Amino acid sequence: MLPNHSISGCEEKEFDKLKLDYTDKDGTWIQYEKAGYFLKTFYTFEGDWEKRPSNPMIFQNYIQAVNSKGGNVINQSNSLLFLSFKSAGESWWILVQSDQSGTYSVSCVKEENVNQYIVLSADDIEREIKATGKATFYGIYFDTDKSEIKPESKETLEQMAKYLKENPQVNVFIVGHTDNTGTYEHNQKLSEKRAEAVVNYLIENYQIATSRLKAYGVSSLSPITTNTSEEGKSKNRRVEMVLR
Repeated sequence: MLPNHSISGCEEKEFDKLKLDYTDKDGTWIQYEKAGYFLKTFYTFEGDWEKRPSNPMIFQNYIQAVNSKGGNVINQSNSLLFLSFKSAGESWWILVQSDQSGTYSVSCVKEENVNQYIVLSADDIEREIKATGKATFYGIYFDTDKSEIKPESKETLEQMAKYLKENPQVNVFIVGHTDNTGTYEHNQKLSEKRAEAVVNYLIENYQIATSRLKAYGVSSLSPITTNTSEEGKSKNRRVEMVLR
């Protein structure tokens, strides 16, 4: 925090969006939209008005801090500064805004997907499969570029197993999907490993017969929406249960 400032307010949200539109030096209209964990802090200047810090002074402090972490400035104007950096594999986006009064706000987003709290029940899975031949799951979580299932996936996997146990005649494909970040070949292997991880989990933890499950990965070949935004990419990263 800068000298002679105090925190006058704070907004914290598990998931929200940070948006910024601007025209670059070549006249190109640029749009940013980043989503994830959101924190906005308001700083009020309490010193002598004539000695209030200028916007360039406020901004330079954040530029130096971000540069020290290997980050960079994306855009700077008279009233705002937009920066980004990576730390421990996480992408952070920072928007500093000031009205020339020495008082300013800092909005930060740690880029990540929204957690799915509404889990498909076994009955929901049955209805979807009867209607469309498949059920789509966003409640199975993996770290970026990893295939190990995270503990918070348990509730979704329990409902998948419950559906399979209640419908012993059903055999299914477990299909992994990725967005288009990275090469097709890399994503193909990743999507297949994630599907295999789900199959193995169902077999080992719920004793679903091996013969009933087959794992496939399809990389980014079957998107359900555009890959041109983070929101679209998050929807394309999914696991599906497809009727055989």
